Amino acid sequence: MRGCAQARLLSHERLANLFTLFETDRLLLRVPVAHDADAVAQAMADEEVMRFIGLGETSTFAESLAHVESMRRAWSEDGFGAFIVVRKADGVTLGHVGLFAWDPTSWRPGIRSEIGDDAEIELGWMLTRDAWGCGYASEAAAGVRDWALREVRPRRLISLIHPQNVRSMRVATKIGEHRETAVTTYLGVSTELWTF
Repeated sequence: MRGCAQARLLSHERLANLFTLFETDRLLLRVPVAHDADAVAQAMADEEVMRFIGLGETSTFAESLAHVESMRRAWSEDGFGAFIVVRKADGVTLGHVGLFAWDPTSWRPGIRSEIGDDAEIELGWMLTRDAWGCGYASEAAAGVRDWALREVRPRRLISLIHPQNVRSMRVATKIGEHRETAVTTYLGVSTELWTF
C-alpha cells in the first residue's frame, strides 16, 4: 500500500484515543499533538514536498517541531488551524491540511487574534510525497473548506499557491477555487492568491 513504508504508523488503539474533529470517506482529520512532529518532520525534510512552500527549503526536526507548536497555538488561541490528516485504512499520518491566518498588509503568517479582523484565512495543504496522486489533498481540503465555512465562518477563504505548483492548482480547482491575483509574501516569494 502506498505510503506505508515512509509515513508514521499509529496503532488503531492509539488512533482511537486522539481527538478527531471529523472524517471524510478515507481520512480522519484531527487537532495536532506534540508527537505529530515526527510525521511533519518527515514531510518537511523532503525537497520535493517543500519545493513550493516558503523559500522552497527543507526544515530541520527542530523547525518542524516549532511548526507543529505554531499549529497547536493557532488552535488554542483562534479555535482553528491545521488538521493532521490520517488515513483510516491503516492509521498512517499523511501530513496536514487546514487553516492559516495571514496579515494581508505584509503577507506574513500569524495568529488571527494577533493580526485582527483583517486577517486573510488560508486553506493550505502539505502531504508526504507517498500520499500524492491519490486524491487525499482534494478530499481533505474539501472537508476542511466545508468545516471552516460552517464553524469558523471567515469573510472568505484563500489559498496561496506558487505559480509553478501545478499539483496544488489542480487541488484548488477541484475544490472550487479560482486564481484572483498575485501577491508577494514577507519572504519576497511571488505567489498566486486563489479564492472561492
